[in-house]
Amino acid sequence: MPLPQLGLSLSITDNPGSPMYSGKGEREKMSDFDSAIRQHTITIVITDEKVNEIEFNLSDKNLHKIMLPTYKMMVTDDKTEEKTYYEVTRDSLLLNELKINKTGGFSFLGINILKKTVYMLPVVAFEPLKSVKEVFEVSKYRTKKDNYLYYTLHRNNEKALLVSGLPPESFINSTSCEHFFYIEDHHQGQKFIGDISYREKFIKTIPKVEIHLIKRLNNIKEFELDKSGKINKIIYL
Repeated sequence: MPLPQLGLSLSITDNPGSPMYSGKGEREKMSDFDSAIRQHTITIVITDEKVNEIEFNLSDKNLHKIMLPTYKMMVTDDKTEEKTYYEVTRDSLLLNELKINKTGGFSFLGINILKKTVYMLPVVAFEPLKSVKEVFEVSKYRTKKDNYLYYTLHRNNEKALLVSGLPPESFINSTSCEHFFYIEDHHQGQKFIGDISYREKFIKTIPKVEIHLIKRLNNIKEFELDKSGKINKIIYL
């Protein structure tokens, strides 16, 4: 049970004319103490605003890389009120359901001429169910390793992971999860990890952490990709 917010600044003053005077600077000390026992919140907002694309390497024999769209993500807290911005992916790939199609061109003596190879790759996404925004309290579901960090979002029997850093190749299989958000900060995820650590240290007490997930207008069913992994077409549900 969190401690109540105490109005300690009302019990002491730096005004020498007051019977509650306790010497120069005491009000500031009590104010700092008041702040230290108050529970603060770190807020991570995953928006629906598409901003860029990022290349991912894949361990598939047919498709070796893919360009995934990224969305704006903001981090702030109610003590420093500082805001930092990142990119995050919102679509998880079902590589075991990858389909290969040949399109265009023609056949001559059994040889395909000028035909293009396209890959149809189904995706799944973790989206708000009932409203345009869903809030997840993840303070108890934070895992930090040597060079990566992730939060687990729980909803009934579903879960999703917000991941930053360089997890090992075995990470996806070991989590038994198909929904992933990957953070891109152009520093291999270490900038985000440092940002969270800085806010935790500045707040001093264990903060509450909330992830606000904004619903996208359309749900994606699959990507149509070329051989380079670039998305030619997005098919929606």
